[in-house]
Amino acid sequence: MTTANISPWRSKNLWSLAIAETLSWAGLFYVFPALLLEWNEWFEWGIAELSIAFTLALIASALTGMVAGRIIDSGHSQKLMTFSVIAGALLLSLLPTVTTLWQFYFIWLLIGCCLAGCLYDPCFSYLTRTFQLDAKNSIIMITLIAGFASTVSYPLCSLVSDIYGWKTTIYLLAVILCFISAPLFWYGTSLKSAGSKNLDKEKISSVANIIKPALSSPVFWGLLMTFAAFSSNQGMIISQIFPLLESRDISPGTTVFFASCIGPMQVIARSILFATESVSNKDIPILVVCITSLICLCLSSLALVLGGASLILMVIFVIFQGGPYGLFSIVRPVITAEMLGRANFGLLSSMVGLGSVWGSALAPGIAGTIADRWNYDAVLITTSSIAATGLIILIITSSLHRKNPFRTA
Repeated sequence: MTTANISPWRSKNLWSLAIAETLSWAGLFYVFPALLLEWNEWFEWGIAELSIAFTLALIASALTGMVAGRIIDSGHSQKLMTFSVIAGALLLSLLPTVTTLWQFYFIWLLIGCCLAGCLYDPCFSYLTRTFQLDAKNSIIMITLIAGFASTVSYPLCSLVSDIYGWKTTIYLLAVILCFISAPLFWYGTSLKSAGSKNLDKEKISSVANIIKPALSSPVFWGLLMTFAAFSSNQGMIISQIFPLLESRDISPGTTVFFASCIGPMQVIARSILFATESVSNKDIPILVVCITSLICLCLSSLALVLGGASLILMVIFVIFQGGPYGLFSIVRPVITAEMLGRANFGLLSSMVGLGSVWGSALAPGIAGTIADRWNYDAVLITTSSIAATGLIILIITSSLHRKNPFRTA
C-alpha cells in the first residue's frame, strides 16, 4: 500500500500505528510512575533509588536512538518497531523476578534501549520518511490518540494491582504488548510512500558525513538546546507537580484535579491545531507554533508565581503548561525536518533529540534540589527562565537557518 491520496483518519495503517503507540507508551513508559509506589512498598527501596532506574532508561533511549534512526534510514522501520516492543515486553516480564536493586536498574536500562525503537521518535521518523512534506497531519493524528496513553495506563495498573497485585499487572501488560501492540506495529508500518523504492535504493550517507556537519552547525545546536528547554521545563514542573501546587495553599483535592488536567490539555491543544488547519485549509507555520508554545510555557510559571492560590491564574497555568508541551511532540519532528532536511532524517532526528531526552532525565533532580535549597517560587522562576532562554535560542537559530541552511556532506 502506498501513501498516495491517503487521509490519516481513514487509514487503517495509521489507526493501527496510533493504537500500537498508545499501548507501548502505556505499557513501557507510564507503567513506571503507575507502579512506583507499589515497588516502593514491595521492595522497600526508596523512591529516589527506584527513580534512578527510569533515568537510566531515558539515557539508554537517547544513546541507542541514533542506532534506531540509522535502521529507519535504511528502510527497516517495520522490523525495528515490532521487535523493539516485543523485546520490551519480555524484559518487563522479568521485573517480578528481581531481588536486588542492580537487577532492577539493569532491566530498565535494557527497556530504555527498546523505547528508542518503538515510541514517538522512531514512529515520527518513519512517518517523515514515508509521507515527506505531508507527514505533519499523520503525526498529529498519532499524537491525538497516543496522548491518552497515561489515561489507559494509570487506571488499568491501579485496578489490576489492587485486585491481583503488581506482578499480575506486569504480566498482563507484557501480553498486551506482545500480542496486540506488536502485530499492530507490523501492520501499521507496512505503508510505503510512492517514492519508497527510490528511497531504499538511494545511497545513504556515511555516519561521519552526517555527524560532522551536524556537530559543526549552529542550527543543529540551536535546535538541540531549544528541545532541551522544552523538556527540562516540563520535566521540572511535572516531577514536582503535587508539592508545587500544594505550596500554593490549595486543598489536596484541588491539587489532584489541576494536576490531572495537564495531560488532557496536551490532547486539546493538538486537536485545536488540527481543527484550525482543517477549517482554514492552510498550514500554520511550525515556527510560529513553536515560538507561541515557548511564550506560553514562560507565562505559565509566572502565573503561578504571581497568582498564589488564585483559581483563575491556576487555570491559566494548566492551559499554558499542558497545551504547549502537547504541541511539542508535533513541533519537534516537523521543525527538525524543515531545518535539518529529510535526508538521513532518522539519525539526525535522534541526534538532535538528545537535548530533549537529557532535559527530561536531569530536570527532576534539578527541580528537587532547587526546591530543597530555596522554595517552589525559585523552581517556577527557573522554569520560566528556561522557556525564555529556549525562545531566544530558537529565534536566533531560525535566523541562522535562513542565512545559511544546514547541509550534510
